[in-house]
Amino acid sequence: MSDPLPAPPHPLAGLAPPPDPGPSLLSLLFCPPANMFEAFPREAYEVPVFRPRRMPSLLVVVSDPDAVRRVMLDEVADFPRHAQSDEIFSAMFGEGLLGVTGETWRRHRRILAPAFGPRSIAALAPVMTDAAAAWVERWAALAGAAPVDMAAEMKGVGLKIVSDTMFSAGADELTALANGALSVLQDELRLGLPDALPLLGPLIRQRKYARVRREIVRFDAAIDRMIGERERDPAAAPEDLLSRLMAARDGEDGAGLTAKEVRDEVVTIFEAGHETTASALTFAWYLLAHHPAEEARLQAELDGVLGGRLPTAADVPSLPYTRMVIEETMRLYPPVPTIAARTARRDCEICGVPVRAGQRVFVTPWIIHRHRALWDAPERFDPERFSPERSAGRPRFAYLPFGAGPRVCIGAGFAMMEATLVLAALAQRFRARMLPGHRVRLRAQLTLGPIGGLPMTLEARRPG
Repeated sequence: MSDPLPAPPHPLAGLAPPPDPGPSLLSLLFCPPANMFEAFPREAYEVPVFRPRRMPSLLVVVSDPDAVRRVMLDEVADFPRHAQSDEIFSAMFGEGLLGVTGETWRRHRRILAPAFGPRSIAALAPVMTDAAAAWVERWAALAGAAPVDMAAEMKGVGLKIVSDTMFSAGADELTALANGALSVLQDELRLGLPDALPLLGPLIRQRKYARVRREIVRFDAAIDRMIGERERDPAAAPEDLLSRLMAARDGEDGAGLTAKEVRDEVVTIFEAGHETTASALTFAWYLLAHHPAEEARLQAELDGVLGGRLPTAADVPSLPYTRMVIEETMRLYPPVPTIAARTARRDCEICGVPVRAGQRVFVTPWIIHRHRALWDAPERFDPERFSPERSAGRPRFAYLPFGAGPRVCIGAGFAMMEATLVLAALAQRFRARMLPGHRVRLRAQLTLGPIGGLPMTLEARRPG
């Protein structure tokens, strides 16, 4: 699986898991690969619960949908997030929604929920369309010229959308600061076995967290200035997400977020709001480049519905195939390839496999989305899997692009609206093609992406 994306005519053949027994988990933990799933043998993609043979006490990976429901929902109190996962998320997001637990998390979720409801997302859709329009103009100048890095392009449009929805206009400084800080987060928080050692590990991790905090100081200061300006003159504040966060109140006690909590939610939304959607869009372009029939069907839908104009939120229900392309892309390339580890609080069995108290339990969309018991020909790109007819009867916990359970991604609706509008706006006017002979390798850690970017050439097309 070190080269999971070989060139056509079989671009997905290398996505199949490696033969048993696979690499040594111990060696991979000492020298962690960019793609963590190189550690897992074929067996992990075939059994309901996988426990590595060489180190059976290290972890278990749960893929059976009923067992996933048990861990993530029905018995979630018995499988809390692992303490080291809490450390990482706290270092990244402070008191943001992803960094807190318990009653603090429940309070933040209540306060934030209205800002990510359907009505609020629809109100933000014009900002997404405007950003997509800016990228149409950008690509019009680039088509037929030198290759572009598709990963960087999708990250760029995602940053513009999250920046403009969060801060309205004039957010260039904040966007640049956030981009730099979040890059450091990704680099510093790549953990291996030394980070988990009983005595040395905590010291190594704390040094990493300190570097992360130092990097984010300038971003903090810029956010604090903006919050202070809006507090001094609320009437002049624009109607964007930052204003909504500052004005939001808990429906139970009427309390709002502190300035630090607002800042930490801003960091959370910046990271979750652009990195994951950019990942999905990047791999959508890759898959469409390798599947001309599916690309043609997508373009036919866009031509018929849009006729060359930019898409709006009102068009989304009329673009079912566009949505299916995005959903199937996130099945093959889940933007968050593994959910934060859980810890078993007591001895138990999951699908007949013994799990001892304190053992780490992983729910891994990358493996679940390719599991032989759950998907027919799981390496094949087939958007029709997500048609209403073929989706009927599919277990809810067989598809987890936004996580599962109480902590399911609060921004799922925002992300789907953004991905649909951006892909629709660009795919009706452009095709993207791979560079001949380019080898693509995956980085699968906190989020999924191509190592070194994804160079592609752009070709202009006329709608219709």
